[in-house]
Amino acid sequence: MSEPVVMCEGLVHVYLRGTPFESVALRGVDLVIRRGECLGLVGPTGSGKSTLVQHFNGLLRPTEGRVRVGGVEVRPGSNLRDVRRKVGLLFQYPEHQLFEATVFDDVAFGPRNLGLAPDEVRARVRESLQWVGLDPDRFGPRSPFSLSGGEMRRVAIAGVLAMRPEVLVLDEPTAGLDPEGRRELLGRVRDLHRRAGLTVVLISHRMDDVARLCQRVVVLHQGRVFLDAPVREAFAQADELRSIGLDVPRATDVLLRLRAAGLPVRCDRLTVEEACEEIARVIRGNRSWSSSGA
Repeated sequence: MSEPVVMCEGLVHVYLRGTPFESVALRGVDLVIRRGECLGLVGPTGSGKSTLVQHFNGLLRPTEGRVRVGGVEVRPGSNLRDVRRKVGLLFQYPEHQLFEATVFDDVAFGPRNLGLAPDEVRARVRESLQWVGLDPDRFGPRSPFSLSGGEMRRVAIAGVLAMRPEVLVLDEPTAGLDPEGRRELLGRVRDLHRRAGLTVVLISHRMDDVARLCQRVVVLHQGRVFLDAPVREAFAQADELRSIGLDVPRATDVLLRLRAAGLPVRCDRLTVEEACEEIARVIRGNRSWSSSGA
């Protein structure tokens, strides 16, 4: 088992504490994220997902409890520059944060602010663009605002990767993209996780995306951890998820409906491909049984 890279112990966060507008967002969250994991973070709107991940790079500090990132505690007086180098955080629609005249300069912004030598900045920009599937010679000189939505999203991710984070947090990364753009982006994230060993935290309301990408699912509800389980085990608990307004992947939903109709399928299949294989397996078995019975 790999070592923890993010640890939360009894994490409480209260917005506007002590005012008439006080709001409790997190209520005693315990969570360990290990190096190399791909973790899905899901929950109803207002459950505390975005508040939680903003503690990972020090944008928010705990009201109570502890957060440690790579051995550094996130608290007043901590060297948050080191923490922010370890955790790259992309909010929804990160392309709205693009502002430089060229793609190269946008991706180079973070490394330049680290004070890196020009040669190292160029090397990081080229490598980061290649990681997200953009040719640096072709895309580097272009304006980011001349690109498609999916390409702009990938430039924004490249800008974070150029900082060489240990953890990449993606908050609804496929929001607003067409199906092709979603597939392309998720494929790039999957490659980064597998080939580069990057720890990934994916916040998404698309359970199909979580099912395809993640190994483990943490469900937040009303500021607490409602469920923390391997991805197949988590989505097998459809009734519990639906009780708090969540759903399961479409393939799992189809299998659950077939089982309710009497077909003896397994319901821990998460993708369309797996569901088709499971249905075919059961149909083949039924035909064999029918033939032998005849």
